[in-house]
Amino acid sequence: MKKTLLLFFSFLLVSIAAHAVGKNRYVKTWNIVSPIAVADTIPVDTAHVNFQDANPIDRFSIANSYNGNMGSPIQSKLYFSRPASSRFVFADAYYPYVVRPENVTYYNTKTPYSNLEYLGGMFANFRDEDNVKLLFTANANKRLNFGGKLDFTRAIGEYESQATKRLSGNLFGSYDGDRYSASGAIIINSLNNYENGGITNPDDIHKPELNDAKNIPVRINGYSAYRYNAFVYNHNYSLGFTRDIEVSEDSVRTEFVPVTRFTHVLKLSDERKRYLEQSPDTSFYLNTYYSSTLTQDTAALQTISNTFAVSIEEEFNKWMQFGLSAYIQNDMERYTLTVDSGVVQHANRNRTKIGGVLSKQRGARFRYNINAEFDILGPQIGDFNIEGTLGGFFRLWNDSIALIAKGFMRNESPSFFLEQYSSNHFRWNNNFDHIYRTQVGGTFSIPTRAFNLNVSLENLNGYIYFDKDAMPKQFGGHIQLLSANLKQNFRLGKIHLENNVVYQVSSNPDLLPLPALTLYHNLYYLDQWFDVLNVQFGADVRYHTAYYAPDYMPATGQFTLQDKMKIGNYPVMNAYLNFHLKQVRFFLKYYHFNKLFMKGPYFSMPNYPINPAVFRIGISWNFYN
Repeated sequence: MKKTLLLFFSFLLVSIAAHAVGKNRYVKTWNIVSPIAVADTIPVDTAHVNFQDANPIDRFSIANSYNGNMGSPIQSKLYFSRPASSRFVFADAYYPYVVRPENVTYYNTKTPYSNLEYLGGMFANFRDEDNVKLLFTANANKRLNFGGKLDFTRAIGEYESQATKRLSGNLFGSYDGDRYSASGAIIINSLNNYENGGITNPDDIHKPELNDAKNIPVRINGYSAYRYNAFVYNHNYSLGFTRDIEVSEDSVRTEFVPVTRFTHVLKLSDERKRYLEQSPDTSFYLNTYYSSTLTQDTAALQTISNTFAVSIEEEFNKWMQFGLSAYIQNDMERYTLTVDSGVVQHANRNRTKIGGVLSKQRGARFRYNINAEFDILGPQIGDFNIEGTLGGFFRLWNDSIALIAKGFMRNESPSFFLEQYSSNHFRWNNNFDHIYRTQVGGTFSIPTRAFNLNVSLENLNGYIYFDKDAMPKQFGGHIQLLSANLKQNFRLGKIHLENNVVYQVSSNPDLLPLPALTLYHNLYYLDQWFDVLNVQFGADVRYHTAYYAPDYMPATGQFTLQDKMKIGNYPVMNAYLNFHLKQVRFFLKYYHFNKLFMKGPYFSMPNYPINPAVFRIGISWNFYN
């Protein structure tokens, strides 16, 4: 407690003494997305409103199934917030915590830019939870930038055998020339978490003699380790011409206009998942195949990916402003799994696909992006993905209106590990059919009215799920899913009310259960004091209706079906103070304070309660020199 308070007030005093750099503050950020390495500009994370929700769990979704601790395996309870399944199925439960090539942030700055962020628990009754982020980046000149980022989490957890430790980071660099541009990163991710299988008796959370969560018995004592390390290098060379741009009557500048762009993307990745359990409790599992004294399961995937693309840029022709690209991608994959105690097996796969992109990313009125790709060689031959986004922007009276439509059609082969896997407690050898998915959706928003409505519909055929015995199964029929996601914010003077309501329907809730209604409401006061200090204080609540939420199998890291315990109908309320002073943001938060006066089943999943009422603190400090 003393160390945390000292750190907090030290940041506060130094931030008050800090002075603004003024016009020298310039930070541009972007990600590299799509198979043809397009730069997608993103905003710098300096927003001072709702900084109290900076942790990965709250940012991932307004409702999540997780093990109750920061850094633990997680799945969104909102179907359309779940990412596409990975080829390495053991990675899906760690998605919000992992740095991958597509979410590496690249920078361009006028002066060196750095950020230090700390999130953690504040008082002694809370078992330590610390998250520290460090970022530094600087330009060698106006085109060349280098930097690095580290993200470290250590969370012991309120319950036994729940501790997590995570280290993610990347070294990145970029060069933005007229004809040649490049970006690259070295990425590391190491995530470790103990697995307790949940508490033994759900009623223990209400027993006075067990008022300290660490005294509540848990079911197992296992350990999971996930690693993802990667290298990515994107580079482009453009052919084009220069033209004069009149700045004023007496001033002309030249501009390079790209016409054709040649792109190469190289990605190397290594993913590994291990599960260890000393003296495993065999009664927790249906089967134990090779050892009742030690579980030591291993699975891995190494990938070498090369993509070559040719693009016709949209900038050069003012009459036909669209971009057209064609690409070919080759992935060499090496799978590793344990077939018996101490014996491993390898399988090599080589897949090749071709694709094309038609896009219009310039202009204020209408934009679109359509991508189609097809596997032409390898075990996934016949797979295809056709997806598109269309967006229109116009004014209606004094309001700005945005209409965005999205959709895709996908025919996907099941992951290698869904068809073949062997470990101490689980073994399967499947021959699944393709998974066919069709999804359409649209967003209607009025930014001036703080209104946003998103409606999504999906038809899913060949759905693969993990049944009540935690084994993968495939449903041969169709499942339809519908979601309406409404965001409407209100303001009365300095009082704000944020609202997010999500309605979901699954045509087969026995195989794909979802909460029918999910709510998030945030009521707060927002003002600026003394012309320099932005203040926000209020309370928020998260709630969803009861449903048969998924269970979790530690040995495989998969979320599974269950029909014994409904989860939901319990609100989680948080009160907070949030401040922004020049280059520093900081907050105080009392998480789950309604536990003090409400007796209810505060579970995220069956047998996995969330944390009791605890204080949390967060500080983020930017440096521009």
